[in-house]
Amino acid sequence: MTTDRPAPTLLGRLVRVWGGDDRRGDVATALTLFALGWLLLEVGLVDLFRGGPLGAVVPEPWWRVALLAVGCALTLVKRSRPMLALAGGVAVTLVDLAWGGSLAILLVLWDLLFAASMWSGPTARRWLWGTAVALTVAGAVAAGEATRDARAFVTTGLNLSAILLVPMWWADNVRQKSELAAVERSRADEARRTAELERRRATDLERIAELDRHEAVRAERAAMARDLHDVIASHLSTIAIHSGAALSTPPDAARDRGALEQVRTSAVESLTEMRSMIELLRADAPRDPLAAPGRLDRLDDLLAAARADGTVVTFEDPDGIARADLPAAVGHALYRIAQEALTNARKHAPGAAVTVRLAREPRPRGGAVVLGVRNAAPPAGRGELVDAAGLPLSAGTGMLTMRERAEALGGTFEAAATDDGGWAVRARVPAVAEAGRENRGTRG
Repeated sequence: MTTDRPAPTLLGRLVRVWGGDDRRGDVATALTLFALGWLLLEVGLVDLFRGGPLGAVVPEPWWRVALLAVGCALTLVKRSRPMLALAGGVAVTLVDLAWGGSLAILLVLWDLLFAASMWSGPTARRWLWGTAVALTVAGAVAAGEATRDARAFVTTGLNLSAILLVPMWWADNVRQKSELAAVERSRADEARRTAELERRRATDLERIAELDRHEAVRAERAAMARDLHDVIASHLSTIAIHSGAALSTPPDAARDRGALEQVRTSAVESLTEMRSMIELLRADAPRDPLAAPGRLDRLDDLLAAARADGTVVTFEDPDGIARADLPAAVGHALYRIAQEALTNARKHAPGAAVTVRLAREPRPRGGAVVLGVRNAAPPAGRGELVDAAGLPLSAGTGMLTMRERAEALGGTFEAAATDDGGWAVRARVPAVAEAGRENRGTRG
């Protein structure tokens, strides 16, 4: 597979020839200068400054070729030792001037000046520029004073500028363009890195959003499962208890009719609460768990339904919490926990006495409300209610839903067997700090 590359510019070609990009470029430059200089020597472009201040010694032709070879050899180290190579080039140029001067050596000097200005440090470049300008001005002034001719002053100044200043100016221009290109490449690389980081960040945010959506769906499903369990389990358990009691004894018209009335009442209440939940779930507005049916002010109805089943229920409320102005979330949670605990007591210990107690902790401990539901051991001969297959009438999620409701408001939940063979449930729900803030935020 091949890729089209842009054609090199004239400046690029000159940089490759004069500056070189590697060791092979330096060797190619030296060989090119030697071949070109030898050609210039052969055509007779020598003795350019005959009669100058250094005199005019005429050497043998091969001496000029040897001097050219020395100058071209110096260009091989112009990249690693630019100032040292220039010093050698100046010495070669002075010898050539003593022989009358030649264009071949001037080309070598020009290349070494370019290299020194291109690859030397800032201090060396400043010193080099100062020296070159001083020599140019001094040479022009000396020529003008020697000839008393303004044309000689201008001509000498232009010649010295072309020999000394032009290669350094060109090198500075090339170096600046190279530095600008390097800066642009660095910016492009930084832009690519920034774009890559932004892409990764967008991917991470998308992944986090997806996880949040999954978590929201999971939490919503868990809340729906709790509400469905609390709404259906209690009433269905009541229906099962009454129908089971009627079927387990000889027929009695009055008693069986009373059991059917309790079954109908529980079924109607179950349908009513189910309808309310369905309307809530189908609403366009976001689901508010506090709007679900079941508040603490309905606790009397819950206790009355349990007593109607023949269960002896004792209610203790020394602080009047059932009629207190509690946050809606707290009342809802306490009602559902009490409902589930009473249902469990009637299923797992039918006929056992149950004690329901509401109390408020002292303010220094946070003013939390504590709900306790305790049932005694079931009477002899009466065990846990089972279905036709002999399995317990339980979905196995009651303890989990009670714990989730308490802990969702920053509270705690405990359940354990008692020493007398019964069962005790204790739920502590903060009613001032955590729940109060949640309630205020909901109403605001």
